[in-house]
Amino acid sequence: MRKLSIICFMMCSALALAWGQATQPNAKTQVQPGMGEKNKAVTRQVFDDLFSKGRYDLIDQIYTRDCVVHTNNKNFRLEEAIEEGKGFRSAAPDLVMKVNRIADRGDWVMVDWTAIGTNTGTGNGLPATGKHLQVHGSSRFRLVNGKIAEVWNNFDKHDMLRQLGVSQEKHEDEKHENEKHEKHEHEKHN
Repeated sequence: MRKLSIICFMMCSALALAWGQATQPNAKTQVQPGMGEKNKAVTRQVFDDLFSKGRYDLIDQIYTRDCVVHTNNKNFRLEEAIEEGKGFRSAAPDLVMKVNRIADRGDWVMVDWTAIGTNTGTGNGLPATGKHLQVHGSSRFRLVNGKIAEVWNNFDKHDMLRQLGVSQEKHEDEKHENEKHEKHEHEKHN
């Protein structure tokens, strides 16, 4: 599940950076020479370290505290997106996020990616199916002062569920039950 969340997160991030939505730098956000390569390096950490290796200890170095993540027309606070990413890693512990293409334009970085893994665990409402998963997506990242401030991810969730043999309805029911259980456990401990 964490792998799937990570995949979703990455896909949305790549979409956000799609060529059609780049902004013009103004006097406050002048792009410094060489920033494109630095921004791409920061963005690569999302795929190489966070999603593929589960290095969540790097979050504060990569993202601004108020980062917003847009995934398939839903908006998430950074903390929510991270939990979803962890859920996908839990569902597919061998998840690897491959960068297929990376490009920059000013403060924006666009990434086309592929997430590959095996659904041997549970997370984000996904049961362990043992099935192999390959999801393609795109993400757009807007960076401010060398950190990711906003992300747009896009991927085909229905195709992902189809590959796993899980219906959309079953997935939503399972996710809802997991959320209720987690809320109950949280209340029990507080």
